[in-house]
Formats: sequence, C-alpha cells, structure tokens
Amino acid sequence: MKTPIRILLAVLCAAIIVSMPWFVSSPHMLDEVRADYSDWGEEEENEEEPEESGLLRLLIASARAEDELMIEEVEAGKFDRNSTYELPWDLSPAPKPNPDNYTENGYEDETIRVKLETQEEDGVTWHVAWVEIASPTQLRTAIAGKKVTSKKDARPSSMARVNNAVVAINGDYYSKDPDKTAFEYRMTQKIRNNNNSKKDTLIIDKKGNFTLDRFIKGKNEASEYAKAHMDEIVNVFTFGPALVKDGQLMEIDEHYGYNPNANEPRSAIGQTGELSYVLVIAEGRGESSGVNFKALAQKMYDLGCQQAFNLDGGNSSILIFNGQSYQGMPSGDERSQSDIIYFATAVPEN
Repeated sequence: MKTPIRILLAVLCAAIIVSMPWFVSSPHMLDEVRADYSDWGEEEENEEEPEESGLLRLLIASARAEDELMIEEVEAGKFDRNSTYELPWDLSPAPKPNPDNYTENGYEDETIRVKLETQEEDGVTWHVAWVEIASPTQLRTAIAGKKVTSKKDARPSSMARVNNAVVAINGDYYSKDPDKTAFEYRMTQKIRNNNNSKKDTLIIDKKGNFTLDRFIKGKNEASEYAKAHMDEIVNVFTFGPALVKDGQLMEIDEHYGYNPNANEPRSAIGQTGELSYVLVIAEGRGESSGVNFKALAQKMYDLGCQQAFNLDGGNSSILIFNGQSYQGMPSGDERSQSDIIYFATAVPEN
C-alpha cells in the first residue's frame, strides 16, 4: 500500500477512535444530561449543578452569555436618541402615549423620557419636569381653537388630553394680547409678526433649539429674524422676561411687566442641552410663597439651563402630567387659556 494512503487511513482511524465515546459509550450519558438540563429551575438552590462535558459546557456558557447580553441591552433603557420616528410640523394631535410606560413620577419609551419631581425650598413649592426627546418634532404646541387666529380658550388639561401630551405646561395666552404688538408662531403657523420693544421673545426652531439673543428687551429684531429664518421657525412666544441666556443669568429689569418684584405663582421653560428641557412651576398665593423674577431666574440657572424663559404666571401657571394638574395656585380653579406647550411620544400607536 502506498504511503499517502496509509497516512490517510491512519488519520481516519484516529478520528473514529476519538469520536467513539460520543457514538458508543455516551447515549445514556447524553440522555442523562438532557434530563438534567430539562430539570433546571426545579432543583433547590443549594443543590449542585450537574456536571457537563467540556464541549457541552462551552456551548451552554456561550448561549448563556448571549442571553444575558440581550437582557442587559433591553434593561439598559428604552429611550433611543437614534430613533427615526418623527411627527409632522402641524397642530395635529400626537400619538397616544402607552399607559404602561407611566410610573408614579415619570414616563419613558424609545422617543421620550420624562422625570417629575417636587422640591421644597425656602417656603416655596416647585414642580419640575425634566424632559428628553429623540426628535425636535416632539416639542409641540396646542391651541384651543381650530385656527391660530381663534379667540377661543380652553382648559390646559383638556388641551393636553386631546393632543395626547406626555407632559405639558401653559403657554403665553397669546389671544389676550390687547395691542397685537407681538411676535407669535404656533407649529410653523404665523399668528403675528410684529416687533414689541417692551417684551422679550423666545423662538424655537426646527432643531428644537431656543433662541433669546437678539430678542432681549430694547433690542427686539423679531421681524428681521423671521424674514431671514422663516423656514426654521416652529414656535415663537412674546412674554418673558428672558431668565437665562447662553448659560448666563440674566439681570431682570425691575420695571418689566407682570409684577416682576412680587412673589407670585410662576411658570418657566428652559433648554438644558440638545433636545433636553426642563419645565418649572412655582406655587404661590397659598402655603407656598411664590417667587419674583429674580428668584425664578436663579432657579432656572441652578437647574442647568442654557436658555430659560418666563411664561404666563399667576392663575395661568399649570403643569400637566398623566392626567394630573400641578397649579401655581392650587386653591384656585383651572384657568382656560389659548395655548399650551407640550412634549409627546413619537412612537406610532400601532
């Protein structure tokens, strides 16, 4: 017999001899192993695990590692900044949030994360809602009427419910502006485009960024900005004052409107980072003393706001989360208003 053939046969024989324990002596062993593994979970915790062959142990260990990795990835958090879900730039209601995703003080799915907390400081009760969203389209406004020019008003809690808000805060009650000298947009729709040198302006663009510089009292160039950035504007509010601008605490004009130096119920909204925001309510005219603008600005600064803006306060001040209202005046009736600012899920209902 030729040498190459002898070598080939020797290799084949060696392979057969090595594998014989699996085919000849192991049938009962394999049955026992199968039985042992099928009984896992039924044994007492203090019992020893069945012995495994080297190869089987390796395969099972690998499978366990993959299962643990998958579980860890899911449990790490639902929120996904890379989510591709988006909503239209209009006044249509957002998708309904999943009620199973609510907790006592928060909500989370793959497109939005909300955390609500109440803080007691120096006799003031603060309601603070931290919000992160995956898409700028989830920062939205809703109005009481069908058209932005409507004079109709409604309870903020009703507007929040109808538009499926995860969390909402009152706006600037634009329909009550008596002299019409305001710069107002809602979901890209123009309401007014007039300069107001007595009031500060907040512009929210299609990246979800807040703009306050160039719109501070006495330097209002709103209409010029609108002409140059018409396609970028989503929402504009004329109320104020600006509380924090570009990370700097603003000096508040003592003659600014809305009773600036008195302790009152207040509402404010701030941007803390990219697609990250905070909504704040200060209770007043009751057990909580309320705050003036200087204290409100300090609070927004302390919360880490890069931009922060005062909204309509007093009896208009309200925060809505999961059907519950946190009012600036807890003892008063909910005041009907023209608009709200809200954050929504972008996950389709189906």
